[in-house]
Amino acid sequence: MKHAVIYARVSTQRQADDGVSMESQIEQCRIKARALGSEVVEVFRDDGVSGRTDKRPGFQAALAYCAAHRVSHLVCWSTSRFGRNLEEALKNTKQLLEWGTRAAYVHQDIDLDTDAGWMLGVMTGMMDEIYSRNVARDTLRSMITASRDGFFVGGRAPFGYQIDKVGKRSKLGLHEDHAAIVRKMYELALNESLGAQSVALRMNAAGLLRNGKTWSKNSVMLILKNPSYMGVRLFNQIKFKTRENKPAEEVVQVASHPAIVSKEDFEKVQAMMKERSPHEVGGTAKSCFVFTGLLTCGICGQALQITNGTGRNGSLYNYYGCLAHKKGKVRCSLRNFPAEKFDGWMIDELLDKVLTVEVAKQVIDSIHANAGKWAEEREMRRKALVKEMREAEGKSEKIFEAIETLGKDTPNMKRLLERLDEYRLVVDNVTQALDDLEKKEAPDYRQVNIDPEMAAATIQRVIRACPDPKQLRMLMTTFVKQINVSNASVVVEYREDALLRRPTPTVLNGIGWLLDLGSNQGPTD
Repeated sequence: MKHAVIYARVSTQRQADDGVSMESQIEQCRIKARALGSEVVEVFRDDGVSGRTDKRPGFQAALAYCAAHRVSHLVCWSTSRFGRNLEEALKNTKQLLEWGTRAAYVHQDIDLDTDAGWMLGVMTGMMDEIYSRNVARDTLRSMITASRDGFFVGGRAPFGYQIDKVGKRSKLGLHEDHAAIVRKMYELALNESLGAQSVALRMNAAGLLRNGKTWSKNSVMLILKNPSYMGVRLFNQIKFKTRENKPAEEVVQVASHPAIVSKEDFEKVQAMMKERSPHEVGGTAKSCFVFTGLLTCGICGQALQITNGTGRNGSLYNYYGCLAHKKGKVRCSLRNFPAEKFDGWMIDELLDKVLTVEVAKQVIDSIHANAGKWAEEREMRRKALVKEMREAEGKSEKIFEAIETLGKDTPNMKRLLERLDEYRLVVDNVTQALDDLEKKEAPDYRQVNIDPEMAAATIQRVIRACPDPKQLRMLMTTFVKQINVSNASVVVEYREDALLRRPTPTVLNGIGWLLDLGSNQGPTD
C-alpha cells in the first residue's frame, strides 16, 4: 500500500476560505488519496496562516516528512494552498519529485509531465533552460571525456559488469560469471532464433539465473536491447523536459568499457526483434474534444455534450449540444454548434484574453522578484528537516535505553528492533536531503532576460500546435472553471487561484461560429 500525507490551510481573513473549511479540505484530500491508491499516514495543517508566505510550520513539516519517509503523494486542496502562487507551487512540486513524492491537488490536476503545468511551468522551464544550458553542455562534455578515458560516470552497472575502483574513480569491468549468462542469451537469440520469452524459459530451465531470481520476458528484453553490451556508453539520448528520444544523429556513442558481445551480433539481434514485433493495423483512438466537461448551457444550465448531426452532403459532424430533453426536460432552444470549429475558436480567444504580453511580463517580474528569497526558504527547510531528524534520533535513543535497562526481558523486542530500523532509515533519508539542500544552488533568474512578447508568442504557438485534444483539455481546466454558452454570447469563468491577477469573466458577443454552419444542426439520437 502506498502512503500519502495531507496538507491543509485556511487564511486569517477567512477561516472558511472560498467556502472550503479545514475539515472539508482534509476530507476531500482523503478521498483524493484513496483514488490514488494511497493510505493517509499523516495530516499537516496551518490554521490562520496566509498563503503569501512560506513561513508556515505545518507546510515545512509536511515537506520534511516527505523527505524523511519518501511517501508516494502529498495531497492538498489546490496550488493556492501549496505556494505563494502557481510558480511557487510548481517549484515545491519539483522538490518533492526529487524525494520520490508527487503532489496531488483535489481542486486541480497539474502534471509536470504534460502541458497541464500551464504558462508558469513553461516559463520557469524556459528560464531554467537558458540558465543551465552552458552548465549542461559542460557537464555532458566532461562525462564524454571521462568515458572515452575508460572511466565509469555513474549509474548502476549493467548485469554482466562490476564497478572496479581505480583510485578515486571507477571503471566498468567484466563480472565473468554474469557475462557468460549474457553471452548465452545472445547465442540463443542468434543461433536458435528464440524470442525473449523463449530465452527466459531456456535460461531458467538451465539454472542460469539472475542473482538467484528467474528471468522474465521483460528482463531478458532489457538485456537484449542494451547497447552497453557492445562496450559503449550513449549520451544525449533523451529530451530532459518531454522524456522523448532525441534523433539518432544527436546521440553521442562512446567506447568506454569491455564488450560482452560484438557490434555485429548486437545489431543482428536488434533487427530480429524488430522484425518479430507486431505491427499496428488499422483503428483510431477514441476521439475527444477540448472543452468537453467545461461547457454549460446559458439558457437552461444543463451541461453540454457531444452529439452527431448530418450535413447537407450527408457527412457526419460532431456538435456540442444541450441534451436537456434526454433527462426528461423540455427541449432547450440552444442551437447545436460544430465542436471542432468551436474548439479552435475558443482556444484562440482564451489565449488572446489570458496569455497576453502583459500577463507574461507579470510572470517574469514575479519570478525575478522571488529570486532572492531562495536562501531564506532553504534555511526554513533545513530547520524543518533537522527537527524531523532529531525526533527520529530521540525515539531511537528511548528504545536503546529500554533495551539497555531491561536486556533480554524487554517486551516486544522484535517490534522495537524493527522500529529502530525504520528510524535509522528516516535519519539516512533526512541526511541525504540535507546534503542535497546544501549542495543545491538556485539559478539567479535576475541574470536571465526574456522578452515578454517573445515568451507569450512562443507559448501560444506551442499550445495552438498541440495535436492532442485530451492534453489541451487538461491544460484549459487548470485556469478555466466553466464556459456558459448561449445563442448570442459565451461567458468564460476563470479559476481564481490559477491566474496572477484577479480574473473577471470574459464575455464574448456576436459569435461567428454559430452562423452559416452548413448543416441541419439537428441532433442524431
